Order: sequence, then C-alpha cells, then structure tokens
Amino acid sequence: MWWIAKPFDGLKASWLIQVDRELRERGFQSMLPMITDGESWILTPFIQGKTCNYNNVSEVIRMIHTLAFFHQAGRYLKTPPPSGAAFLFTHRLQRRLQKFYQILTRMDQIEDKRLRDLLTEAGTDFYLDGIKAWERLEQIPFQEWVEHERMQHMLAHRDLASHNWMMDQAGRLWLIDFETADYDAQVGDLWQMTMRILAANQFPDQGLATVLQAYQSVRPLKAMEKEILACLFLFPNEFFREMIGLVERKRGYEIKASYPYLKQIAVNRKKWKKQIAEFLYW
Repeated sequence: MWWIAKPFDGLKASWLIQVDRELRERGFQSMLPMITDGESWILTPFIQGKTCNYNNVSEVIRMIHTLAFFHQAGRYLKTPPPSGAAFLFTHRLQRRLQKFYQILTRMDQIEDKRLRDLLTEAGTDFYLDGIKAWERLEQIPFQEWVEHERMQHMLAHRDLASHNWMMDQAGRLWLIDFETADYDAQVGDLWQMTMRILAANQFPDQGLATVLQAYQSVRPLKAMEKEILACLFLFPNEFFREMIGLVERKRGYEIKASYPYLKQIAVNRKKWKKQIAEFLYW
C-alpha cells in the first residue's frame, strides 16, 4: 500500500488523530485512516479513484449527505480544541470582504486587462452585495453563534473544494484533507459548499432547495442556522475568492481556468439573486 505524507504541526496532528477516533466511534467512516509520527507528519493511504466534481448531480447529493453525517458526528466532541489562534468563520468572512475592497480600490494597478475590465464592470456591485450581507449578519447574533459553536466543540472542515472529495474504484466516497479543520460554525461549511455547487452549475432552478433538502434529510438545520444562511447567501463568496486568488497570484489559481469562472459568475448574478430571494421564503 502507498501512503501520502503531509507536514503537520505536531499538536494539530495529535488533535486531528483524537478527533478522527471520536468520529469513528460515532459511526462516521468516510475519512481515510490516519497515522502520525506525533511530531510533524500525518500519513493517509493512497486510494485509486477519482476526484469528485460539483457538476455531477448524483455525486453532489452523496457529498451533501456525507457532509451532513460528518457534521452530525462532529457535534459536542470531547477532544479539547487545538492550541493557537482559531481564525474563526467570522474573521475569515470579514477578511475576505476587506481584501476585495483593497483590490477594488487599486484595480488600476492590476496587470491583467481582463481582470481590470471585469472589476470595472461588476466589482462594485459585488462589493455592495458583500457589504449588505455583512450588515445583515451584524443585526443577528452571528458572532455569538460562531463562538458558541467553537466552545461546544462543533467540528467544521472549512475547505470544501470539490478536490477534497474522492471516490474510490468501488464507488465509496471519501472526505479528505483536514489541514484546515477546527471547531467552528458548521453552517459555514454548508454555505461554502452550496455556493460552489450553485456557481459550478450556473445557479440552476431549484438548485438551492435541492442541496438544502438533501442536507436536512440527515441533519436538520436549527432556526439560527437558517437565519445565518439567509444572510450568507447574499455574500458573493465565489467571486471574491477567485478574484483575490488571481490578483494575489495564490497557488492553485490560474487565469486560464479562473477567469471564465469569474465571468460566468458575473453573468449569472441575476440568477443568483433570484435563487436567494426564493430561499428567503423557503
């Protein structure tokens, strides 16, 4: 058997091994087995299979169900939180809004004309969408909810890109790459993944309802989580994330793939707004 080795802070590695053990005891088996040297590495077995994608509807439903089972098993865990700063969901969201604003105010310095033109065309509208979402979040106990989720040891993955889902040759689904996992608001996972699914499929009719119904068939959302989602869905996370990644030349962001995706999001802004309006009455 081949193994994949990833560098890890020793304390975080020990924490993740304990969390993994708890999840398995509670019946969640969709994480690859992990071993650690206790210092700086975590090893997981290499699996023959394929990376999932968010354009495949049947795969999406299975992924959403698995996420819900992961969240259900990862509530009120006994393992103490990892040491160090948590960088919770509220902080990450605010930081992304701030970064996009900084890009918007210096877009004349961006080398790629396509990005400058897209920001000129749609950047301000998306930024105002983000401001509106943030202002709505400030009117509800969002910060308190996130802090409560951490204190109660609610586990979140926090990086639900499609490449962090694998399907082996037997058709078994695996959730992988837990470097960013921590105790945090689980609703942030659902929101992040839902927005990526909708954007990848150009905001199809009933897309939002399909995802949320699949999730709630396993783990019903609490009233406050629905209220938070109603605000979060107004936040143009995918546009911000991709634009920031390209402008700051982050690893994994390439203009050839990301620019058409950004353009598609901008073109579908009205469809996104329509979906969110329907959710408010869902």
